[in-house]
Amino acid sequence: MLPYLRRAILVFLGTVLLAAAEPLMIPVRVDGPVHNPARHTFWYGPFSECASVLDADGDGDLDIAAGKNWYENQAGRWVRHSSFREGADRNGPETDNNSEFSMDVNRDGRPDVVASGWMFMRGVFWYENPGRKGVPWKAARIHSAKNNEGVIHGDIDGDGDDDILVNHWALAPGQGMTWLEHLDRAPWMKEHVIGTQGEVHGNGLGDINGDGRTDIVTPVGWYEAPPRPAEQAWTFHADYKFQGAASHPILVHDVNEDGRADIIIGNAHAHGLAWLEQKAAGGQRSFVEHWVERDFGGFHTMALGDLNGDGKPDLVTGKRLFPHHGRDVGEFEPLFVFWYDIQGGRFVRHVLSYNHTPWYPEFFSMNAPPTGAIGIGMKVNVADMDRDGRNDVVCAGKSGLFVFYNKGSMPSPRVPSMLPPEETYPDWAPWTKWDAAPKRLDGKAAPKKRP
Repeated sequence: MLPYLRRAILVFLGTVLLAAAEPLMIPVRVDGPVHNPARHTFWYGPFSECASVLDADGDGDLDIAAGKNWYENQAGRWVRHSSFREGADRNGPETDNNSEFSMDVNRDGRPDVVASGWMFMRGVFWYENPGRKGVPWKAARIHSAKNNEGVIHGDIDGDGDDDILVNHWALAPGQGMTWLEHLDRAPWMKEHVIGTQGEVHGNGLGDINGDGRTDIVTPVGWYEAPPRPAEQAWTFHADYKFQGAASHPILVHDVNEDGRADIIIGNAHAHGLAWLEQKAAGGQRSFVEHWVERDFGGFHTMALGDLNGDGKPDLVTGKRLFPHHGRDVGEFEPLFVFWYDIQGGRFVRHVLSYNHTPWYPEFFSMNAPPTGAIGIGMKVNVADMDRDGRNDVVCAGKSGLFVFYNKGSMPSPRVPSMLPPEETYPDWAPWTKWDAAPKRLDGKAAPKKRP
């Protein structure tokens, strides 16, 4: 073979292998419900559907909070600290915890937890980190709501620290699009209501028009942030309309890398995942809808983070397990966690977990609990949990709390086989020797063959 041709082939093969490489993500179950129908607990909960990532004990490792419990990271071994806070109470198959995240609310240098609930809590609370293990985290209400779908955080007022955006799943008397300004002193949060448009399931934060300010996106349009967001009126633009209950959050990201912010949005309670491409012509802004998925559904939450190490954000999302206890579209279809390599508008799907959750109505009591059923829940986190320089995925759902550890690109280095040697099987016999007498179907010895 000609040298230059050999080099060309090697370069081509190297390019193909590099493009095909993807991270090996190993799921580890941190905690989960005990399948005990006699006590009305099942493999599908109740269990918190949200988790926060934070250094709760100040030792430099990232810990996890999920509902009433927080999990101490001891070199990859997870130690549960039960009932560290109020809220997140059980109610049948549900847990009253539909969103949570970590935030230093009182600016004392320790990460606190902000969480919301839609049943008993009816609003948003923050839980103060006492800085000592075994001491309950004090609760303080920062928002009351008649219906509450969750909260997300981001720098809304442009002062360099995080504020809070509230989502109500429907417009109700006395409510509106609400954000909470993070103050420098107690009571730490100040409520702002900017309008009633877009008060439907799902919202998000991001700079839509490129003016450097954080706008608010909804399923039916976006609020343009004014120069002084806490003092001036916000302008609503009905530039698009997504059909269905939207994911929480809705993401703002330049998908096709054309310099304009686009929108990534999932259908939380039916099928569909889409991105809305922002167009600008003649001074007019518009959005073109592109479907990423039509056959999968239940995309209730999502996050961006670099999983494959190419320096670009990937999309992590999946299906929420039994959001309405069997009443949603496609609730008994396979359960999944996906990540997508966003390649200039082309979403390349990769599977983190996929598990069928069968439903046999006439024999429901005979169904065995599935193994490895991982739901994406209502809040997914992308963070380096083991400090190896690679982002991992933390998700909590009704089937439990899981960490997908990122072990780097495949193929991974060979490891010793865990299979027992062939010769240890009682009925094993060597068959590769050329002079062994082959058997005939009638049991008689066949003549030997020479090479």
